[in-house]
Amino acid sequence: MKKFITLCIVNALFSTLSFGQYAYFPDGGIIHFEKRVHLKNFMKRKMALSKSDNFDRSYMEQLMSKAPESYVYKSILSFNGSESRYDPVKEESTAIMRNLEWYGFDYAGSYYQDIEKGVFKNKLDYNGGNVLLEDSLLHIKWKITNEYRDIAGYNCRRANGVLLDSIFVVAFYTDAIPLSSGPMGTNGLPGMILGFAVPEQHYSIYATKVEMGQPQIHSEFAKKRDKPMRRADFQTFMRDRLRVGDWYTEAEFNFMMVNMLL
Repeated sequence: MKKFITLCIVNALFSTLSFGQYAYFPDGGIIHFEKRVHLKNFMKRKMALSKSDNFDRSYMEQLMSKAPESYVYKSILSFNGSESRYDPVKEESTAIMRNLEWYGFDYAGSYYQDIEKGVFKNKLDYNGGNVLLEDSLLHIKWKITNEYRDIAGYNCRRANGVLLDSIFVVAFYTDAIPLSSGPMGTNGLPGMILGFAVPEQHYSIYATKVEMGQPQIHSEFAKKRDKPMRRADFQTFMRDRLRVGDWYTEAEFNFMMVNMLL
């Protein structure tokens, strides 16, 4: 009897060890995200950075009372192997949001990353036209903490980061999905980012559902004749187009660029 009990315990331990040894780490799937923008805080920040005689500022002041406190944009991230693609979910906007979106709460961007090759591609909707970017992966300086949070059923660990030289960001990643990617152009952590926030821009992005699978990842956004720009070239182009110093202040321009380049 003792031998039988001992044998059962050994078998149970072996089964537990075997389960841990062969834990499932998915290399493909689809993640559903929601991006919540705190509109009035964003608008107040943008107005504070703009010129006092700027028409956009006076128009934004008129819209402030009609604007909701926050608005949610939905998106999906498809990943397979070393590649990921992040796309907006198209939904009909309310009349007030169609007026407000001119101010850059969200640029309906599609993002492609190949983590292994270090490739980043991005398509933004700007004033009804497409802006194409192609560059290396966005560099983010991370510091991992000991804070944890459950997101979409995954145990996620917090990391604080700095990008574009001075922008503070917060991410929560899970090593249960080993690809070092995330929403928009986020990357660089030992697992998939399921939560991301940029306090200065007054928005946060959190996963709501994760589905396993092997989706096909498309890396192209435009026709072959369309020429993408690198980040530095795009900043120069936008600086000239927006006549920074005349129409836009330097601080307002930098605020806008963070939302477009991330």
